Amino acid sequence: MEPSYPAGSRLWASRLAYLMKAPSRGDVVVIRSPAMPKRLEVKRIIGLPYEELSWSAGRFHVNGALLEEPYARLRPAPPGDDEVHVVRLGPQDYFLAGDNRLYSHDSRRYGPVARFAILGKILS
Repeated sequence: MEPSYPAGSRLWASRLAYLMKAPSRGDVVVIRSPAMPKRLEVKRIIGLPYEELSWSAGRFHVNGALLEEPYARLRPAPPGDDEVHVVRLGPQDYFLAGDNRLYSHDSRRYGPVARFAILGKILS
C-alpha cells in the first residue's frame, strides 16, 4: 500500500467500523488474501456494489467517469498494459486495489471481493 502505508507500518483495524454503515470508496481495509487465506492484505476500496469499473494502465473509471486518486502511485504502464478491462459488481461485491498500482496483487487479478471477506477498516 505504498506510498500511503510504507512496508513494515503498524496499522490498526476496526472490525466494528462497518456494523452501522457500509464500506465506502477510498476506505482502506483488511482482507484475507484470496490466493493465500492465512495471509492478511491491506487494500483500498475502489468499486462499490452495482458499479461498472473499467481500467487500463492503472487508471480506473467508475460508471464511465475517471476516478481521481491522489493517493495512488501511478507509473508509466509496461508495454502491452493498455488493454481496457471491464467488470460489473454485484450486490455484495467490492473492487479493491493497492495504492502502488504497478506492483499490487488486487481485484484486477483475483476479482471482486464479497462484503463478508472484508475483515475491518484501517483507522488513520
